[in-house]
Amino acid sequence: MDAGGHVELELTRSADDRRLYTLDGVGTLRLDGLLMRSATAEAGTDTWHFARRGLWRRALEARDLAGAVAGTFEPRELRRGGTLTWHGVEYAMRPHSLFRERYALADGDRELALLEATGWWGWGARRPVKLSLDDAAALDPGLILFAAFAVRTLADAAGESAGATAAVTTASTG
Repeated sequence: MDAGGHVELELTRSADDRRLYTLDGVGTLRLDGLLMRSATAEAGTDTWHFARRGLWRRALEARDLAGAVAGTFEPRELRRGGTLTWHGVEYAMRPHSLFRERYALADGDRELALLEATGWWGWGARRPVKLSLDDAAALDPGLILFAAFAVRTLADAAGESAGATAAVTTASTG
């Protein structure tokens, strides 16, 4: 970390457990379920469950151990990004690149973090999310973990859409 508090982090898969990912100095995400579309996050003594809300929706919800909603993520329907709410505070998740799954977590005009998803599967599986934080100590660890999970979900959705588009294009031109 430099003098200004800037830090570069990577969500890194455990060598011993393919479902456990660590974000150094922040906490962990353990992927749950057969398709690994939910996760249990831990930071210090706090624990949350991150999961999709509804059967077919991409919206996410974070609940604490008591079952109270700690955060939500509502993706945009037509454009990339969305709105992330953590403990009642709304943040924007804005696309930060045209060609990569890179997003800025912003509070108004101020960018708090840049997050780039690479993938739960294939080449990116060992380090599925990279983060660049201006002041890591100023951000709630749960917010950081939830934002990483949300960006990964956006990347999954983009990959699914690209796959479906390629399949339709191939079928219609073949």
